[in-house]
Formats: sequence, C-alpha cells, structure tokens
Amino acid sequence: MRTVILATALAAAISPLSFAQSCASEPTMAGHRTANGAVRAQYNAVERGEWANVLHIGEGLVGGGQSARDRTATYSNLCAGYAATGDTDAAIAACDMALELRDNAWRALNNRGAAHWLAGNREAAAADFRAAEAASSGEDEVTANLALITCTSAS
Repeated sequence: MRTVILATALAAAISPLSFAQSCASEPTMAGHRTANGAVRAQYNAVERGEWANVLHIGEGLVGGGQSARDRTATYSNLCAGYAATGDTDAAIAACDMALELRDNAWRALNNRGAAHWLAGNREAAAADFRAAEAASSGEDEVTANLALITCTSAS
C-alpha cells in the first residue's frame, strides 16, 4: 500500500513538469494530396520536411492546367513550404489563393495559421486554427496546433 501511495505522489509531482516539457514550440503543417502525381510528390515532400522540393514542385505546378482541387492542394502545400522556410508573407498569400478556390480547405486554414504563428501574429493564428478545426474532423495537425495555443497561453 505504501508503494502505491508513493507512486501516486511521485506521478502527481511529475505530471505538471511533464506537461510543461511537452509543449511544442513550432506549429504543425498539413500536407494536401490529390490523385495528381505531381501534387502527390509535393505532398510527400511536405511530409518529409523537404521544403525546397515542396517549393520547386509547387512553383512548377501553379499556372498549369490543373483542376481546382489540384490547385487548392498545390497552394496549400506551397503555403506550408514558404512558412517553413521563413517567407511568411508568401505563405499567407499562397494559402489565401487556396482559400479563394475552396473557402473551407482545412489544410490551407491550418497552414495559414502556422504562417501567422511563425510571423508572430498569435491572434490570427488562433483564428485560423479554430476555423481549421471547424472545417475538419479532428485532424491531428489541427489538434496539435490548438494544443500549441493552449500550451503557450498557459505558460
């Protein structure tokens, strides 16, 4: 019995410490794929964090004869790539293009929120992450970014 009480007390003492250490410092990007092979390659580059490839593939795709769905995905992925490489203005513009094509594209909302976050605009980031949550169905990237907001506002 004494062991159980000590273990419980130790777990309670460590729990807040563990929470503080598990707070992410960077937002999570969401890749967007379609059946289009080039968009799928761009998505794979997002998933691997190969940002130069994301930009190279995406910049080659914009202006081509893509469907609206493929253009939405391309711009959303470009947004992630620009944000991850520090060009937050280009990231926000790319996500805005995706959202002009499909106003409830949760990946574009999530990635624009990430770009706002990286630019230091926490209020706009929070608004985009909440909009992404409303447009999605519990996606991991959105959940992680909402936790980022909660975690950083608690510290």
